[in-house]
Amino acid sequence: MSESEGPARRVGRPRTAVLSHERILEAAFELADANGPEFSLASLARRLGVQPSALHHYFPTKAALIAAMRGQITLRLGTHGFDEQPWHEAILPWARASIEAFGRHPGLIAALATLPIDGEPESIADYERIVAAFERDGYPSDLIVPALVALESFIIGSALDGLTPPDNLRPVHEPERAPALLRTEAAARAAASAAGITPAQRTFEFGLRALVAGLRAIGETGGVPGGADPASASSREISG
Repeated sequence: MSESEGPARRVGRPRTAVLSHERILEAAFELADANGPEFSLASLARRLGVQPSALHHYFPTKAALIAAMRGQITLRLGTHGFDEQPWHEAILPWARASIEAFGRHPGLIAALATLPIDGEPESIADYERIVAAFERDGYPSDLIVPALVALESFIIGSALDGLTPPDNLRPVHEPERAPALLRTEAAARAAASAAGITPAQRTFEFGLRALVAGLRAIGETGGVPGGADPASASSREISG
């Protein structure tokens, strides 16, 4: 071969793949953080510099991609000792890790929270670990999923609350119409400031501990405090 011909071209696939699960997920998180969950696979492909059909080899639908994104977030949560500790102890750092993970990707909160877990191994393993801890501690079987959903609902709501202004409940324009609210809202913000945290963080810690305490009490009685069944109590309230 002469020098003018140059080196022979390599045959076969390139050594470094253009795409990978990790690269696609990283780009998807960046796109969702910038534009929210309404991004398309086409816009993701443009960001990666490939054709949309190239993504289908890894994620056939956007729902499959969102599921993988939630799986990535779940992996970041860690185990938090559910295999050894009582559920009410392990659930506290798990909840804090969950709201931190949601807080990093606020544009995805609704999409991540409403997607079924079927077919997503990371979330299934996480829920299985938590449910097993509830069962091991003797929590009523029919109340475990409601307890878990209540906790997740609180975490999701708190993550959204963290996006609001710190004085969101302050009646600025007509304070004379709500003197009690103005007084207590100011007290809450002052207490959070004294603790060196935001009002949303202090509210989350208060609500988390209150919710866990209530769930423990219900689990010990097999129903709402006093022994009544939660479903029956709810039915009476609605019908009344």
